[in-house]
Amino acid sequence: MRVVVLLSIFFVILASTWMIEKRMAAWERPILVTIYPIAADDEPGTMKFVEAIDVQTFDAVNRFMDEQSRPYGFTVTPAFRFQVAKPVTELPPPVPGQFETLAIGWWSLKMRWWAWMRDIEDDLVSPDIQMFVLYRNLGGETEGGISVGMRKGRYGLVKAYARKSTHPSNLIVFTHELLHVLGASDKYVLTTGEPLFPQGYAEPSKRPLFPQKKAEIMGMRIPITSFSSVMADSLDQCKIGQQTAEEIGFFAQLSER
Repeated sequence: MRVVVLLSIFFVILASTWMIEKRMAAWERPILVTIYPIAADDEPGTMKFVEAIDVQTFDAVNRFMDEQSRPYGFTVTPAFRFQVAKPVTELPPPVPGQFETLAIGWWSLKMRWWAWMRDIEDDLVSPDIQMFVLYRNLGGETEGGISVGMRKGRYGLVKAYARKSTHPSNLIVFTHELLHVLGASDKYVLTTGEPLFPQGYAEPSKRPLFPQKKAEIMGMRIPITSFSSVMADSLDQCKIGQQTAEEIGFFAQLSER
């Protein structure tokens, strides 16, 4: 009976996860996202910055999604419904190196538990996706680690800087990781950060190919030559390419219409 009960619970979890992922990929209604602003260092200015975070801080993300869905025959307005939790200083489990397989597995379990506890402790509606944004002082001594977006756990960890001037670039990283949660893959070389051709280029059929004018959002950088690129300044310089659109369900929407 214990085995039957455990298998039943496992089946319910799998079915629930599948249904949520299918619903999010359908883009039929806004995806509910809880944002957790975290002061990730001891600088007084960081906490002051974090306390000013509200839902309007992320308006550009919905504008970006609205614009990028149109070439695929529909609009998502808004794509996301954001709610912001109270600022905290408690940090999530540190992310291990990307090639440490065993450490990543153990971290994933700890992170799921930590994220679940945050959902229980806040007084908000339980979301489809949790995004933990770790703000640090620009030029500070502590490192924020890498940003990640986990589809299976439906959460993201975003390294950000607590300065108004870095807000546009913070939103690029935020959107990049949010799309990871929705199934998008990285489109750059992990060792160098250079965009992969053609999937990491905003306009892979452009002639001449270089310089590109925009960055593919999952490539994050604007290719200038075949061996060099620059970071996009804001979401206005980013685009959702065809492969990313397929991965997050845009093409499925188009075929249904």
